[in-house]
Amino acid sequence: MATTLRKTGEVRPGHYIGQTLNQVRHGHGKYLYDNTFFTYEGDWLEGIKHGKGKLSMKDGGYYDGDFVNGEITGKGERLWSNGNVYVGEFEQGELCGTGQMKYSDGRRYTGQWSENKYEGKGTLHSGEGDIYTGHFHLHKRHGDGEQVWSDGRHYEGGWVANKPHGHGTMKYADGSVYEGQYNHGLRQGQGTYTHVTGITYSGLWIKNEIPPEEFAAGMAFVGSTEIEIYQGESFSIELAVLHSSGNVMEGDTGRKLEAQVGLLSIPKGDKNSKIKNELENSITFETPFGEVKAANIAEVSRKDPRLEEYEEMSEKDRTGSRAGYDYINLPTPTPTSPIQPTQCGHASWVNVCIPGHDMIETVESEDDEGDLVEEAKPKAKKKGKNSPATTRKERSATPDDREKWKKEGPRAERDKDLLKYAAPGTYIIKISDVTEPTFFDNILRPIFMKVNILKIKKSSNKYLLPKSPVSTRKVEK
Repeated sequence: MATTLRKTGEVRPGHYIGQTLNQVRHGHGKYLYDNTFFTYEGDWLEGIKHGKGKLSMKDGGYYDGDFVNGEITGKGERLWSNGNVYVGEFEQGELCGTGQMKYSDGRRYTGQWSENKYEGKGTLHSGEGDIYTGHFHLHKRHGDGEQVWSDGRHYEGGWVANKPHGHGTMKYADGSVYEGQYNHGLRQGQGTYTHVTGITYSGLWIKNEIPPEEFAAGMAFVGSTEIEIYQGESFSIELAVLHSSGNVMEGDTGRKLEAQVGLLSIPKGDKNSKIKNELENSITFETPFGEVKAANIAEVSRKDPRLEEYEEMSEKDRTGSRAGYDYINLPTPTPTSPIQPTQCGHASWVNVCIPGHDMIETVESEDDEGDLVEEAKPKAKKKGKNSPATTRKERSATPDDREKWKKEGPRAERDKDLLKYAAPGTYIIKISDVTEPTFFDNILRPIFMKVNILKIKKSSNKYLLPKSPVSTRKVEK
């Protein structure tokens, strides 16, 4: 039967107050160690701490839990003087088994332990919003695991010594995704990177970077870099994104390309027109051909019917007559986005035109009025070889009559449609890479196309346009 010792004042170093059996600590009691740093109060078994108890330290720390044969073994709670708290399993005084550690700096680990280290499966919260769930070895992330960072990144895959290693998938905060091989935290080996814009690269990675020779090297137009069209015609622009080898970058999808149009010059010999020197809100940009004044680009709602017929022609017919087609009502161009994304290494603006603008002004010349009247006046029917060249109405026309013909005559009706389209002249189309955010700072250099708009031939009230489609009228270099 255990005997309870009578308490005589405070516990002194090396003294015990509590139950005994045969003069040995047995049952419940309190003991202050000789070094005065430790104090134990709890269960004893034949002089040994065994059962439930609390071992307090002079620095404020403690262990409260199970003891087996004098050792901290089983389940308990451990508080350190720095504020760290562990609740879980112990073995021989060490953290071992399953438990949770709350650090004073805000970190928290819940999972398996061995010899005071993270070992096995667990979840680690950084205290700053980062969370890792997966395997640990020797207190480090090791094996398969998933990490979510507070900045929005998300990685799932293999780890070695706290770093991504082996195969893994990283989702970045901007929406970009990398899936492939890692080597000690760096993208290394084969991998696929899908940029937030949609641009995709699949291939070799070296020390976290794409080899320079693997990037897109530039752009090139499909077809001629200089075309001729008649006023009122539409055309198409197609280009390809190229590798340094000259092959099309088929993985280049989603890159944003912008088409800018600028007026370079008016046709040579045109004495009745000139480019305005001063324009309100005028924008200019540089090209290899000189500075140009910015215009717009628009789309036309109909496909050029000549192209459809041309595709059905035989080779013999295609090389035949350049007879014209009549146009009376030209469709009104509608605004379109100057920016187009690449798709499998290509981008295009289909069935577009340069709409009318106010960058060209008319210069009156001495014979300008007469020329206008001559086109506007009704033609006299020839009665013979010596018939008069003009009618009585024309010969008796007053200046007011001529002005009226100029504003309301057949030519005026024709020109209402023409005003929808850019005036004859030389225009430069600049294609720029405006992808944002950029794909690893890979910005392609601009390329330029020259578009020569010609005056149309006129016959009566109709427009006489050439039969051969725009795509076949390439300028010879």
